[in-house]
Amino acid sequence: MKRPTGVTLIAILMVGVAAILALGCFASFFIAGMGITDAVSADAVSAAITGMAIGGGFSLLILAGVAAGLAMAVFNLQEWAWSASMATIGVGTVLTVISLFALRRYVLIPVGPSLACHLFVVATAIWMLAYLSRPRVKQAFSASNA
Repeated sequence: MKRPTGVTLIAILMVGVAAILALGCFASFFIAGMGITDAVSADAVSAAITGMAIGGGFSLLILAGVAAGLAMAVFNLQEWAWSASMATIGVGTVLTVISLFALRRYVLIPVGPSLACHLFVVATAIWMLAYLSRPRVKQAFSASNA
């Protein structure tokens, strides 16, 4: 069966997510490097920030690898990729909605743009879940296509 166009678009979006996670990883390691070389200072807070940056960098590195692997599996229409995509998109949607309310008191971005970005992410995730739930798309991931 030919790969549906929407599945290709979803795989491209997943590659984009993996790239953003990888950039966050490099930023975390850069911050950790500044702390390790004492470019900031040698106090306890800087040591804590360095430790958090190292932990965050490795966490983002793992998530970027998982996202890239899932994107390749979706692109290749592997059977397990359908359920893994549905699960990760669902969890990501729930966490996005939670972060909208839980992190509201830490205002780094004005309310309007923050709300717009969160709504865009949730709308995109809902579209992806609805698209992947279509019988024709679900069938594309079945083992009988291999």
